[in-house]
Amino acid sequence: MAYWIAGQIADGSLDTATGTHIIWADIAYDLDYPEELEPLVHCAHNLDGWEESGGVSSDELKREAVEAAKQFWSKRRSAAETEG
Repeated sequence: MAYWIAGQIADGSLDTATGTHIIWADIAYDLDYPEELEPLVHCAHNLDGWEESGGVSSDELKREAVEAAKQFWSKRRSAAETEG
């Protein structure tokens, strides 16, 4: 499920804040916050607590989340290609 959500974040078909929140609040929580999901959980925290006065734009946080999703999703692709 986490790979599917990350893929949707990476390809732009799911809003970044929504997708990272789902990974944080539903998937990572249920899995006791595995290390593999930490970058996406971190992005979810940043997006959830974003304030305009914080010095970092929401667009920058969204770009970081998309990059984290792409990296996480690419690990799945690499593993599938190795197994295949």
